[in-house]
Amino acid sequence: MNWIIVIVLIGIAVMAAWFLSAAFLLWGARIAGIEHRSFGKALGATLLGLVASLVLALVLSALPAVGTVIGFLAGFVVEALVVMPVFRTTFGKALGATILSWLLTILVFGVLLGLAALLFGGLAFIA
Repeated sequence: MNWIIVIVLIGIAVMAAWFLSAAFLLWGARIAGIEHRSFGKALGATLLGLVASLVLALVLSALPAVGTVIGFLAGFVVEALVVMPVFRTTFGKALGATILSWLLTILVFGVLLGLAALLFGGLAFIA
């Protein structure tokens, strides 16, 4: 019975991560100046970009040492190549939206993690 709850919670977490990633891509697309943007397009681009990045990561992981660095940088390019046709935009704007999405994700989650550390870390000193 407990494993069903775990599977449901994992499914909810995956869906939440997908929706949050799409929201950050949409935010990055707005900042980058992409005209034809919508949340549905961001959801599709996020899912297709994930699949394309995973395939690229599998291929590049065979290269020792440099494979991860090349894969990290090529991930932005692959994601931008996916965003281009979905949002009907140029490569430059798509790459800008992809990089902004990544940076905004780190910024927002960094702030949330910092607030959580202050709140719960401060509570640890009370006890």
